[in-house]
Amino acid sequence: MTALCHPDHGARLPRRSSEELYRQKSEGGKDLLRYAPEAVMKKILIGMIILFFSAFTFAGTGTDAMSFLKINPSARGASIGDGFVSIVDDVNAVFYNPAGLSQLNDMQFSLMHMLYMAETSYEYASFAMPAGDNLSLGAYVIYLNYGSIDKTTEDLNGVYSASNGSYNPSDMAVAISGSYKLGDLSIGLTAKYATETIDAVSISGVLFDAGILTNLMGIKVGATMCNVGTAGSDKAPMHARLGGSGKLQMLTEDDLTVAAGADYVFAGGKVTASAGVEWKYENFLFLRGSYSPLSDADTLNLGLGFRQDLGGFIGEVAYNFSMLGDLGSAHRISVGVKLGDDDRSYNGKAKKKSISKTTGTDNGSKQKSALKYYFKKK
Repeated sequence: MTALCHPDHGARLPRRSSEELYRQKSEGGKDLLRYAPEAVMKKILIGMIILFFSAFTFAGTGTDAMSFLKINPSARGASIGDGFVSIVDDVNAVFYNPAGLSQLNDMQFSLMHMLYMAETSYEYASFAMPAGDNLSLGAYVIYLNYGSIDKTTEDLNGVYSASNGSYNPSDMAVAISGSYKLGDLSIGLTAKYATETIDAVSISGVLFDAGILTNLMGIKVGATMCNVGTAGSDKAPMHARLGGSGKLQMLTEDDLTVAAGADYVFAGGKVTASAGVEWKYENFLFLRGSYSPLSDADTLNLGLGFRQDLGGFIGEVAYNFSMLGDLGSAHRISVGVKLGDDDRSYNGKAKKKSISKTTGTDNGSKQKSALKYYFKKK
């Protein structure tokens, strides 16, 4: 049997399996060598990072279908940029990185309306909640309407003329997400059904996202592989994203978040990258912005947000303005609701859970407590 020497006393100890080491308890009841499963997860994170950079070797050509799945659905996420994949501390983790759902302590909802190019409108609704000590679940729906388009015919001279008919192209996606937490590491998975419809022709597909989130010496790191699956007979809009974020102080502790990230689209072999910031004042006012020098569109994003404790639930409103280059601009408006106390300050650290004097239960993880508290206030 192979033996190990204790670094302090030189005692020889028998080698044990990682499972035995993880289950071993100290007299205080804390896990010894809790890093055993975390070490495995860090290897997964490293593997995803390697996969992201090795993707350049397999750069594809052409275009992909269902490109609407790459549009940012959150005013806050769009304003911060690609680095938001490492923050994801709100309900929108269901879209950007499902691993981030493990950071939520209470049920959350979000709605977003975007005025996109031409007459196009984009609608998004999301929901997330903790489902246990380490498990969190979420879901979202996306609907993109391109407006009414006249049908045209071509005469013998090659001239197009409008006909009496018209059609309304649209896109839709429905997704469910789950996240599981192991110490400072979280993994997540999203399954989605997406469809594109143009007049009487439509394509559909089932796609998956996988994500991981961890904290390395105070720097949050997140990575995702998105839209892996089928899109009819066309290429799926698969892309990989990697980002990191950290905290700085301007006026108060941890009031400034700095984030940076990169995104790689497989179909065209294109890489974009951006750097962004989020500054908060008294956890009420939020100013956001990001810049992407490698992007043909969506180069500059600016955002504003407000957050207020309304007694039993938290209300949030966020606005985003995106510069789309030659395509013009886009405006996003998001509205979010979080049940429970104001125990999150967008810094990736949740406050200690408190016991409600009204209900005598844990408001940090029990949605029923939040609902009872709200109705009693009413």
